[in-house]
Amino acid sequence: MPIRNLSLATPFVVLALMIAGFTLTPVWIQRHSAQLREPASAALASSVRDLGELVEMRAQLHRAIVAHAEDGEGGDQEGALRDLRAAFTRYAAAQSAPPAQLAAALGRFEPDAPGTDAREARRSGELLGNLLMDELAAGTRRAGGASGRLEQIRGRSLWLVNALSLLWASLALVGGAVAAVMVRRHQRVVERLRRVEQARASELEQFAGRVAHDILSPLAPVSPGLHVLSRKLDGDSAAQRAVTAIRRSLDRVSMIVDELLRFARSGAQPDPGERADIARVLESVRDELTPDAEQRGVTLRFEAAPQVEVACGEGALLVVIHNLVRNAIKYIGDGPRRLVVTRAVVAAQSVRLTVQDSGPGLPAGMEQAVFAPYVRAPGTSAPGIGLGLATVRRIVESRRGRVGVWSEPHKGATFWVDLPLASRI
Repeated sequence: MPIRNLSLATPFVVLALMIAGFTLTPVWIQRHSAQLREPASAALASSVRDLGELVEMRAQLHRAIVAHAEDGEGGDQEGALRDLRAAFTRYAAAQSAPPAQLAAALGRFEPDAPGTDAREARRSGELLGNLLMDELAAGTRRAGGASGRLEQIRGRSLWLVNALSLLWASLALVGGAVAAVMVRRHQRVVERLRRVEQARASELEQFAGRVAHDILSPLAPVSPGLHVLSRKLDGDSAAQRAVTAIRRSLDRVSMIVDELLRFARSGAQPDPGERADIARVLESVRDELTPDAEQRGVTLRFEAAPQVEVACGEGALLVVIHNLVRNAIKYIGDGPRRLVVTRAVVAAQSVRLTVQDSGPGLPAGMEQAVFAPYVRAPGTSAPGIGLGLATVRRIVESRRGRVGVWSEPHKGATFWVDLPLASRI
């Protein structure tokens, strides 16, 4: 891609990246926050579970103490001790390190609870109760810390969303402003180039017309003079060869002058209301160029044309089609299949005319350059000065039409012209 086009596309690439950023930022933040919340949520769930086991242990401890104090049934006290031990076992299994003090206090309380010494049972129960309260306080702090971390993660995620949204919005505003400035600058450059091209084209057509006139004027008596000279030197083979060479050169000059004149005239403003029957013009071109094509071993195929009129003068349309078909014959090359197909198709409010050949095609990168004046494909040996396609483009664009080419090296080229349909009166 040319540097100029790349610089013009850069702001739009930046805007596309910003849109992608707006779209992907919430997804990324959600995944990032989920990764941060996972350990905190696990810690909170573990703390809540531990608190539940500690509360259960505290309740069973109280149940065992009450049963001992009231001298209740032994089964009730044994059940309380059994549930107390089960809750402790679950709590201890969830800890990273065994709660040694709590295990020791429980080990001391279990044999004292069903004993006859009430003072010793009360003392070991108080010790176990105090340790359970300490564990409950520590578990509550852990749960509060995990809950705080979750709240902190939520706040940071919200801040990150707002900050990134503000950043993307700022970049979008800057990118939009830069894009607007660059597009406007590009439009001004294009407009200046268009004006320069128009001025150069006007100068070029004036120059071409003047040169053609200046060449034709001194050459006017040359052709009849050659005819007289040829008759005078009849029988002199060397002189006849010289006359023939001069005639070839004169024909070459006449061909160049014709192209210059045609190019100079192609820039003229079209007549209001001009129209041409495209089928009749195609038939005229076919009749004119078929002998030359047959002499070169080229098959011309003109597909049936629609019976419509285009908004173009018949003479101008004849120049357009004649140039395209003649170029296809001229540059078709020496391949085994030498075919030129011309067709016209009505599409919407225009007619598309295509001339397709089976030749070598255009060199890569020449698709636009071939329509510039005096541009010819590298290495071509066919006669011409490179004004045929430039003339075609000037005629077509002056009639509000379009012209272009599709080509692939070694697979032929297809030149196309779009011309508006003539208005129906």
